[in-house]
Amino acid sequence: MKSYIPKFLVCLGLCSVMAFAQETVESVRRQIKAVEAETSREKSMHDAEKKRHAEFIEVGRKKVQALATQNKTLKAEIDSLKAELNHISDARQKTMGTIRWFEGRKTKYNESLAKVIDSLVPVFESDFPYRNEETVNSVKEIADQLHKGVIEADDALNRTLEVFYDRIRLGYTTEVWKGFLQVDARSVPGTYLRYGAVASIFVSNDGNDVLWLARTADGGYSWKNVSDDLAMRTVLKDVMKVAEGKTAPRLVTIPVAFPKEGE
Repeated sequence: MKSYIPKFLVCLGLCSVMAFAQETVESVRRQIKAVEAETSREKSMHDAEKKRHAEFIEVGRKKVQALATQNKTLKAEIDSLKAELNHISDARQKTMGTIRWFEGRKTKYNESLAKVIDSLVPVFESDFPYRNEETVNSVKEIADQLHKGVIEADDALNRTLEVFYDRIRLGYTTEVWKGFLQVDARSVPGTYLRYGAVASIFVSNDGNDVLWLARTADGGYSWKNVSDDLAMRTVLKDVMKVAEGKTAPRLVTIPVAFPKEGE
């Protein structure tokens, strides 16, 4: 009986050792599996990070390429704009030169036209004596404003033509008005009659002074007193009565003075 006890204890010890060894191997295996799992996880994370990094590099490369292409396009556009600006600058210089040339021509033309308009003053001064001073002042004003650049040539020409038209219209109108006439140092009140731009008559209010506008030897005009010429006096009074509507309309004789070259 005693001999079995040591054997039993040895077997028990061996079993204990074997159980401990088996537990140690299992622990080592578990640790190895844990290490392998961690290693696999880290490798997976590393691969994923590597993939993300590669994608980032690729995206960056494409962006750089796109920026390079865009920069090249912008540079080409800038070069094109510079060329266009140079072209516009050249065209502007040519245009400015043309404008200066036309401005010079315009100034010379305005000065020439102003001189021509101003040369009309003596013509209107010697014209039929009716509102001559007003006409002459208008012509002088037009020439002066054109010379100073206040008005354009077209406006000056139109206004000058209007003055001419006003003078031409005198030939189609007859006018009667009250006023005074200087007769032998006397200011005589009476009635004027203008017949177109060819004749004018004056009859005083008392009927004693009868005058008509006659041509002078120098081509001007002066009032001719016909108070002592009974026939002419009677004719002119009849003309005035018809003009004023104091008698029935009828044909009357009106004296008209012509310049010598027209005789």
